[in-house]
Order: sequence, then C-alpha cells, then structure tokens
Amino acid sequence: MANLATFFFLCLSLSISSYLQAFHAMAHEWPRGSSTRFYDFKVQTLRVKKLCNAKEIVTINKMFPGPVVYAQEDDRIIVKVTNETPYNATIHWYCLS
Repeated sequence: MANLATFFFLCLSLSISSYLQAFHAMAHEWPRGSSTRFYDFKVQTLRVKKLCNAKEIVTINKMFPGPVVYAQEDDRIIVKVTNETPYNATIHWYCLS
C-alpha cells in the first residue's frame, strides 16, 4: 500500500511540475527575432487518382507533402491552422534545431 501511495505522489508531483513549467514558459514575453513569418495552413481532404484507384488523402493547402516553412535563426513563426476535414489533425515539425 505504501508503494501505491508513493507512486501516486510521484505522478502528482510530476504533473504539477510539468504544469508549472508550461505556465512559466507562457508567462514570458515572446523573444524578439529578426523577422516574423506568417503561414496559413488549411488541412483539407483531396481525392487523388493513381493507377486507376481513387483515394481521399489529407493535405495541407491541397499539397502533399505539405508546404515548406522558410525561416532563419531568431525568426518568429506564426502558423494559423484551420482543420477543414472531419478528422482530428496533428502537425509534426521536422528538421527543427
């Protein structure tokens, strides 16, 4: 029973710690970069036909793969995402460093 209480306390403290870190990050002013770049992503379905088979795919701005986001170091990127599909959507960012 003590192990269960210890486990519960550990999970609770980790959750509170994560919440406080996220709140702390949001409380600070956005760092100033050299420029701000705005993107408008519309998540849409598109019917494509390949080898006589038609299939509906999820695209961004009717592009698959999605558009490239151009930025330089210290730029601020603001992306407005509108989901126009009946599905839940998740956007994954690759090649960020």
